[in-house]
Amino acid sequence: MESIGRRRFLATTAGGGLAGILAARVPPARGQQREISYLCWNNFAPAMDKKQNDIAQRFTRDTGIKLRIDYIAHPQQPAKYAAEVQTQAGHDLVEMRMHFPWLYEPQLTDVSDLVAELEKKHGKTLSSGYEAAHVNGVWRAVPMYHGLFVPTYREDLFKRAGLKVPDTWEELYTVGKELKKMGNPVGIPISQNYDSISTAGPVLWSFGGMEVDRDGKTVRINSPATEQMVEWYKKMYRDCMEPEVLSWTDASNNESLQQGKAGWIHNPVSAYIVAKQRKLPTADLINHHRSLGGPGGRHETDVPRSIGIWKFSKHVEPAKEWVRYLLGKREVYDEWVMSADAFNLPIYERLQDHPVLRTDPKYAALGAPGVQYHLYGWPAPPTDRIQLITNSFIVPNMLAKAVTGTPNKEAIAWAENEMKKIMAG
Repeated sequence: MESIGRRRFLATTAGGGLAGILAARVPPARGQQREISYLCWNNFAPAMDKKQNDIAQRFTRDTGIKLRIDYIAHPQQPAKYAAEVQTQAGHDLVEMRMHFPWLYEPQLTDVSDLVAELEKKHGKTLSSGYEAAHVNGVWRAVPMYHGLFVPTYREDLFKRAGLKVPDTWEELYTVGKELKKMGNPVGIPISQNYDSISTAGPVLWSFGGMEVDRDGKTVRINSPATEQMVEWYKKMYRDCMEPEVLSWTDASNNESLQQGKAGWIHNPVSAYIVAKQRKLPTADLINHHRSLGGPGGRHETDVPRSIGIWKFSKHVEPAKEWVRYLLGKREVYDEWVMSADAFNLPIYERLQDHPVLRTDPKYAALGAPGVQYHLYGWPAPPTDRIQLITNSFIVPNMLAKAVTGTPNKEAIAWAENEMKKIMAG
């Protein structure tokens, strides 16, 4: 296409209308459709992805902004984030879990205006969403929803063997030995995945331990509480589990329960939801119970997810429109949340008594009182260093070393050294 000057363009189009435009071979700028792209994870509640695609089509129809959504497995997200930041190209919006907004703070647009709008409509963000996405006084991502971990078990097996639902991690060991004898072992991953951390954290906290102190600087993993936690894992692995947990992915514990093997797992309610949706024989047999406690209290993992906009995006304003449409319209947000069937819950205060919690009596454990919910790395405040410790899977690797023969003190000392390297980096 030959270039034309401003005067020639005006002269040509002013007199000729559409004919002038066609003669000049330059389309008017207002005729160009805006287009944005969004990178998401493959949700463990697949119906939520399908619903999001439906909402995206309506968004395009209502706003004229074309939206492309790409889905990848969440273990692949960190590498994808890094590649896009390195090349300063890729998607406009990215879905992030836990502390990732802290890790990518310099690359994320300030979205404080969006969060202010949403909080005016839905109430303040829950503490987990605030800690994950409010970085050094600035919102670097917009909280979307959060998921809670709860014990998930085969109710029929417990009744058949006369087993009492455990209330502590130590009681789980007693129950787990019987389950393994029945051919239905406990399914707790001890491998490089997020579910491993989501269980190891509550066990460590319940024994009174921590990875990094409240000052956010001092590594505290080498402690008597950690030794107790490691000993618990060792006897659980030996007497209640199968060696396959050393190579499990995040989906493996779900699949083991759904397929009729595992008798108890620690997971969000997604294992049950998918079993229901697929009409698996185990669906009616699965239930949930209150989170387990220990000498240090009753603690659980909270997993907030938020949506960020890269600074290198050339479409920041259209990207914000998508966030407003998905999260700001109450009827749209409710529809989206309901599609996840209590797996992904609203993260705003005025939406905590959401109707989705009343869709199934088996979701009662999600509202159990007396449980403290935390992000990875608690009680340390969220930082990029805490996220790097998470990304390095130090605690799962420490546990894998211990259960496969490395002396406890040696495994813990290794973890301490690795964490200190990150904190000093």
